[in-house]
Amino acid sequence: MAFHVIKENDLFYLSDENGNIPQSDQNYFGYGLYTKDTRILSKFSFGVCPNVLVPLDSDVSNNYQGIYRYTNRELAENGTIKIPREVLLVTRKQFVDGKTFFEEVSIHNYSGNPIELTLQYDTDADFLDMFQVRGFASKGKINERTVIIEGNSLKLSHVAQDGVESKVYLHGELLNGEKDFFTIENHGDSIRLSKQVSIGGHDTLNYIIAVDFAELTDHLSATLQVKQSNVEKSYQIWEEGAPRVVGDDRFETWYNRGLADIRMLLTDIGYGSFPVAGVPWFAVPFGRDSLITAFQLLSAHPEVAKGTLKTMAAFQGTKVDSWRDEQPGKIMHELRAGEVTRTKELPFGPYYGTIDATPLFLILAAEYLLWTGDIEFIKDLLPTVERAFEWIENYGDRDGDSFVEYYQEASKGLANQGWKDSGDSNVHKDGTLATGPIALSEVQAYTYRAYEQWSHIFALLENDILSRDFAEKAKNLQTNFMKEFWMEDDHAVALALDGEKKKVASISSNAGQVLWGGILPKEYADKLINRLLEDDMFNGFGIRTLSSKEIGYNPLSYHNGSIWAHDNSLILSGMQKYGRKDAVRTLTGGLLKTASYFPFMRLPELFTGFGESETKKPIPYPVSCSPQAWAAGTPILALQAILGLVPNANKGIISINPVLPVGIAELKIENIRIAGGTISILLQRTEQDQTTFSILKNTTGFDMQIEA
Repeated sequence: MAFHVIKENDLFYLSDENGNIPQSDQNYFGYGLYTKDTRILSKFSFGVCPNVLVPLDSDVSNNYQGIYRYTNRELAENGTIKIPREVLLVTRKQFVDGKTFFEEVSIHNYSGNPIELTLQYDTDADFLDMFQVRGFASKGKINERTVIIEGNSLKLSHVAQDGVESKVYLHGELLNGEKDFFTIENHGDSIRLSKQVSIGGHDTLNYIIAVDFAELTDHLSATLQVKQSNVEKSYQIWEEGAPRVVGDDRFETWYNRGLADIRMLLTDIGYGSFPVAGVPWFAVPFGRDSLITAFQLLSAHPEVAKGTLKTMAAFQGTKVDSWRDEQPGKIMHELRAGEVTRTKELPFGPYYGTIDATPLFLILAAEYLLWTGDIEFIKDLLPTVERAFEWIENYGDRDGDSFVEYYQEASKGLANQGWKDSGDSNVHKDGTLATGPIALSEVQAYTYRAYEQWSHIFALLENDILSRDFAEKAKNLQTNFMKEFWMEDDHAVALALDGEKKKVASISSNAGQVLWGGILPKEYADKLINRLLEDDMFNGFGIRTLSSKEIGYNPLSYHNGSIWAHDNSLILSGMQKYGRKDAVRTLTGGLLKTASYFPFMRLPELFTGFGESETKKPIPYPVSCSPQAWAAGTPILALQAILGLVPNANKGIISINPVLPVGIAELKIENIRIAGGTISILLQRTEQDQTTFSILKNTTGFDMQIEA
């Protein structure tokens, strides 16, 4: 289903390809204006009478602004042409700033003769919870909305079952300041704003409609100008604060699109900016997604990691609550704010049913320190860190076998609690589904990495007891992992261990994320990387979630053969960790090629698993989120992987081991922030197809080490 979306902070406008929220019998997708997990406009459809408009083009590449252009078809009555074809240019500019939605419209008449039209908007608000929009059948009574019309102002309000009131105001005015512009009529199931206008022979009519949560007293045009300027400036600051990439147009476009999309998805709920998971369905704090995106972004905007860590720490589990799958020390999965959550029909306020967010939190904190040297923040975070490790040992590993397993306790929670959370994602080689408790391979690798990294941090903090303890736990976990998960005949790692401690032996991308965790000895990692690059896993566009040789393979499925951008970025980072430049080159080239097939070079959340030999181009997945945070972070982490860049601000060392992807001759990366300084690097391909590099700038004071 095609859709457009613009977003700023917690407000986003989801429309069809013409910028409209269609009437309810045509609104199957859930179009609307949303905030706080609530749809506050369920209809907003523009038209003119007589109906002569023909769409020309649209552009939502700016993320916070949508532009729609129309011309007109010919209108004739009794053989007389009333309106010649293609003499009107109608431009709608939609804009959000986090608090207000604006629509600025310009209608220009090129005909030389006056044209009379009636402008029309059909609008309404159902104030539904996002879960209700997506099909959840709430048991609570849905209260009717209240409509108040006062001159040129429309107020729609609603009181939820828990007494929370939502309200929205619509205002309209001409740009000359005339506020009594539209006539507003309540037709029961819809509210119509209309205005008869006469546009002179070469004149332009300009007006603005605003949707806000309070009455606007200032002229809308002045308000819009200020708000647009503020948002545009914030994007400029964001872009200038990140490294600049030049030398290859495709990679530059891919990288810049990822940066812009993450900026779009940033939200602050009081603890600093962090990325929500994605629009339209997951524009909320999401433990796993937010943490991985912040990790991907460390080379560009490490401050986002700090905001993400503070946000997750604020909602760390404090008690045992089976309704929400909560335990002390656990990092949350998802935080919702809509009516269905507030009235406790669903357990998402917050919900803790995730097995991987806690070790991912620990990894992000450790990596943030390596990039920034911000030891004081890490010291402040220590109580949260210690509780997270206690959760791993007391609740993550309940049976004492050293592996972290998940159990579903919440009756309305998730059965599968890894990143592949669909009901059929843990499939045995015979096609049967694994039963829990489940120990996922990548989660053990995450846990290993957390112990190993924090062993070094506690040594830095002169806590030798914890440092030695964590080093020993990492070593024991590695030994047990290799014994129970490694499959020598397949040169691969099992997807998981099921509730009977039997291998879920399907070949999957979970094994690729094991590389990112660093738990495999080098010789085994090399075997696994070679296996992942075989045709049944790497299909030319990316690495599939499940091998095409498996009985459970379905290229159209959510997790059993599709390709996920973020999954590939972590696999890519793992390949770089083991020094496999050949694999980094191949996989990055595939992802870059894939991005070129999608609008704006924006990788979606996932796409189907059909290979390049089957379809020539990647086939979209029908309900993929886009933009989606960890998909947007993929080119940023890919850049770090091709640089082979590994900073260690604790030791004052920066390691580098670069390789250019297939098809790229040169890349220059300027102003990568590490600790208090920056570095700039030039990569070039030689005639012998080797990558050479030059350090153009290094103001960090750190030593540069070249990894073989």
